[in-house]
Amino acid sequence: MKRFLIRLLPFFVWIALLMVALPMVIDPYNVFHWNHLRDNGIEPNKNFLKMEYILHNPDKFDAFLFGSSRVSAIHTDLIEGYRCYNMTYSEGVPREHLENLQVMLEHGICPRMVMIGVDSVSCMVDPEFHKGDRLRCPYPMTNEARRQFYLLYLEPIMAVESLETTLFGVQAVTYDQKIYDVGWNLDYGLISSYDWSQAVGDWTELYANRVLQALEEIRQIKELCDANGIDLIVFTNPMHHLTYEKVMENGYRDFLEGLAQITDYYNFSGINDITINNDNYLETSHYRAELGDRILDAIFKNQVDLHLLEQGFDYKVTSDNCEEFLRNYIDGHNF
Repeated sequence: MKRFLIRLLPFFVWIALLMVALPMVIDPYNVFHWNHLRDNGIEPNKNFLKMEYILHNPDKFDAFLFGSSRVSAIHTDLIEGYRCYNMTYSEGVPREHLENLQVMLEHGICPRMVMIGVDSVSCMVDPEFHKGDRLRCPYPMTNEARRQFYLLYLEPIMAVESLETTLFGVQAVTYDQKIYDVGWNLDYGLISSYDWSQAVGDWTELYANRVLQALEEIRQIKELCDANGIDLIVFTNPMHHLTYEKVMENGYRDFLEGLAQITDYYNFSGINDITINNDNYLETSHYRAELGDRILDAIFKNQVDLHLLEQGFDYKVTSDNCEEFLRNYIDGHNF
């Protein structure tokens, strides 16, 4: 029996190696090939991929934009005076922005500026759900966390099942060198096939009211930036009015009010001529790159239509004017 088991040992070793090698070679989420992105037909774990790229290229950028996929339309490379990289990834939330910034600083990367685009995702998506989500699993901060991270992707069944998408799936967005050079992935002139007659607003079962936790995480980001001489710019994403109306019923107003007590921010959300115009959106969750340019022009060049400003678009909210802001532009529509 012992001799028989010894003869089988090479077979078991071969099977074990195959089970490890298979998911590493297929690597549908590009975590084992972060420096050589393969277009697998599956969205990569962009948070991990981008962090690895930044840590291995510490001198390439001096500013970063953090946010969910809603900031993926902001072309940060257009910001004059900075080499700004867009860290956008699906459902990016403040706790993960804080951890990523901490990791950067620990590796000697101290940006001149940090931007954060916030919205309902920031205060309603629980980051705990991301820990078992291969698309959104956060960047590991310790050796033990890194071991657990890779174990999540070393599952042969997952890798084999991904082949259906990898080989036969319909690719909606392609990923290429641009993800390293600029970070954003929504370009100009994209054509939307969204059926606006059926539009109901973006919502997800993962949403919960975690306003207080999100505000505390942003407070820690602010303190970290202040302690390291980093300029912090916070702005609210211009959510489509249908989505905005939904989230206002679930704590978003409290988030806006609390945010002003932590840091000044530029407001682009609300009911205004921008957010009620479907032409500015791909669907009720993501806005177009053309609108992303307007956000940058408003923040960095002070270029904004006075009529829009009267509707709260590019209104700079502070702790002093927050009550007036909420009264005029949130609790009541000013047009």
